[in-house]
Amino acid sequence: MRRRPNAPPSKTPQKNGSWVSSRGNRLSPAGLQSAFSAARELAGLDNGKALRPHDLRHRFAVTRLAARHREQADVQALLPLLATYLGHARYTDTAYYVTGTADLLGMAADRALIGGGAS
Repeated sequence: MRRRPNAPPSKTPQKNGSWVSSRGNRLSPAGLQSAFSAARELAGLDNGKALRPHDLRHRFAVTRLAARHREQADVQALLPLLATYLGHARYTDTAYYVTGTADLLGMAADRALIGGGAS
């Protein structure tokens, strides 16, 4: 198929977004909020405190870290990989999740007391 000489270039889908449309384009903040609100309502998660997209990122990070703690794995070694998944530019942004919940703090404290060192 040939393009008209003065036609604007076709839009190339943006592949770098965490939240994309069915066409592969990054969702705008308003588009994300609208889609997320509809999904929340459909899932029955609109019961008082509003769930935000960031809450899903936080739950993912905390769940991964808790699983690694339960496996007695080196949690610090997971942080660079987790930073990549979360799209953090700085390692310190991801390190926050190590102390993100009371459960994680408890697991880390138990490991430090039993194993003689924090990980």
